Amino acid sequence: MRYILKQKTQLNRNAAAMDALQKELGISKVMAGLLCARGILNVADAHRFLNPDISQLCDPFLFRDMHDAVSMVKHMLATKAKICIYGDYDADGTSACAIMSRALKAMGGSPKIFLPSRMEHGYGLSVENVEALQGTDLLITVDCGITNTAEIARAHALGMKTIITDHHECPPVLPKADFILNPKREGETYPFLNLCGAGVAFQFARALLGDAALQWIDIAALATIADIVPLQGENRIIAAAGLKKMNENPNAGIAALAKKACPKRQELDAQSVSFTLAPRINAAGRISTARIAFDLLSEDDDKKLDQLSDQLCKLNLDRQDRQEKVVKEALQMAAESEYDRAIVLANSEWDIGIVGLAASKIAEKYTRPTVLLGQSEQEGVYTGSARSIDGVNIYEALHVQSHLYEKFGGHAGAAGLTLKKENIDVLRKRLNSFLREKYSDDIFRPVKYFDMQIKIPEISEKMINELDLLKPFGHKNEPVEFLIKNSSVTDIRPIGDDKHAKFNLLDKNKILNAVAFGIQAQTIPQRADIVGTLSINSYDGKPQMVVNTFSYEESQTVQYERAQTYLLQSEKNEIMPGEKDRYFVTREGLLELFVILRGISEKGTVFSDMGAIVLFLRKYLPDMDAGKMAFAFLVLQQIGLLEVKKNDRIHIVIKNGKRDLNDSGLYRRFL
Repeated sequence: MRYILKQKTQLNRNAAAMDALQKELGISKVMAGLLCARGILNVADAHRFLNPDISQLCDPFLFRDMHDAVSMVKHMLATKAKICIYGDYDADGTSACAIMSRALKAMGGSPKIFLPSRMEHGYGLSVENVEALQGTDLLITVDCGITNTAEIARAHALGMKTIITDHHECPPVLPKADFILNPKREGETYPFLNLCGAGVAFQFARALLGDAALQWIDIAALATIADIVPLQGENRIIAAAGLKKMNENPNAGIAALAKKACPKRQELDAQSVSFTLAPRINAAGRISTARIAFDLLSEDDDKKLDQLSDQLCKLNLDRQDRQEKVVKEALQMAAESEYDRAIVLANSEWDIGIVGLAASKIAEKYTRPTVLLGQSEQEGVYTGSARSIDGVNIYEALHVQSHLYEKFGGHAGAAGLTLKKENIDVLRKRLNSFLREKYSDDIFRPVKYFDMQIKIPEISEKMINELDLLKPFGHKNEPVEFLIKNSSVTDIRPIGDDKHAKFNLLDKNKILNAVAFGIQAQTIPQRADIVGTLSINSYDGKPQMVVNTFSYEESQTVQYERAQTYLLQSEKNEIMPGEKDRYFVTREGLLELFVILRGISEKGTVFSDMGAIVLFLRKYLPDMDAGKMAFAFLVLQQIGLLEVKKNDRIHIVIKNGKRDLNDSGLYRRFL
């Protein structure tokens, strides 16, 4: 596939800053350039970035309502009031609950925990759940609540005091809670906007207990990495300090899960948290009850922790099976929506705890924001998740249609929504219309970003080891990706039951070992622009590239077959703006092609594949690409003028007689 390859930012945009960073910090030009590319232009900022420490954490009392929220909690504890912590069912929500619960217990409290069921209760607060908590004196939300105006009003009507702690985007009108801790709140004085829900809860715990709350920074780090918030600023500090604690003196639940999930790994890093621990924590809320994950992070008994860890690992295997099923079915359905600006799919049998993960896969494959929906417990009501692509704010796009939803919330990259079945088609049309008006076509083309271009002779162990200074890696501080232009790919061989591949990259007699995961050896081109990360192979101690992108021009055969598949399915789809220009061939164009094909037929010329035919015909019809060829061939076949015979070769057969183009359903649809 041919990608648009874009450098994230120019590395040499500030030569003076690069020189100063090199000289003062003793780092290479490559590292100085990478720091500048991340917006770190002076020595003091670079020193803080390269040496994250808990002393750099913000004062929690910088939150506008923090003093009052702390006073309320202390008063409630002193008067033996009933406190309920109401969380969300994902890793962020359960971690935030665990931190808040541990903090209140350390202060002598015994809070009630309410973690809604994804299937039974849905996301966030509901009036029914609030009413079920009648008798509560103080309701504290973690990782939710900022959009729940009616629910907070009901809580007050029932005599509850309320403190909202959240990090999601704020609506124009906020709930009338007693106090709100949300860094995104308009007029908020807290300096860092991008804490996750557990990050906000952690700062609340610090305000309540001081340095004693630092014992839970590994739980905050788990959530920060799992929730894919930017690993910059305070999040980077929490992640770095939390990972250090995980490896030196971890929370007992994290240690038990790590022992079960990754027994061979000697050290936990952001990647092992993101791809190993977090999915297991999330699996509880997705397909069972989030209480299992909460208990893991709140329990200290080794025997119970072993049982909880085992449960989470089994739930994750179940989640993987369910996810694979949804992804497979969604991919089949998405093929019919490939050229929409957004993909909106619903299936009553889909597990609503899995659709968010599947939506990410579809969005990545088709470079389209994707909404996947499954039926909720309530008949005729669907709940689902949206995942976006770079450059598209899915929260904004969906919020425009907010009157269609029963529930809605999220941020620029992802959102959750609940709506009635009859509104799904309405949402699909209006969302696509909004995206067509708001965003240019280029946004929806596959793009691969890289940090810098490099040549194989420039790669060394020293350079690769220096990249570790940028860890922990995560969202907005991703592992450094390098571009090798026009590389020769040799010695391609399958590994891992042909699910992955090993090969060599060759440049002027210099060889770099490489591996690609999830890509079969037979699909790897022999020459391409290559993007990947560099590391030291643990087996031979030599540099290697982990390749994630091969950018190359697809064969004419592949382009023709993809266009043909889309056109054959187009009877089920609305023809989108731009698709007519992309495929349609006029009556005159069809006649020109027909004359050439008749000459081919009369001479008995044969071709190796459809790509060879396309290349041959383009000599005479340069403006007719593979997509238009597919359209023209299908139209001529539908009206009975053309037959394409395939055996070991392809033969063109032209039929005699007059035909009416309107006999082609495809031609009529594109008129």
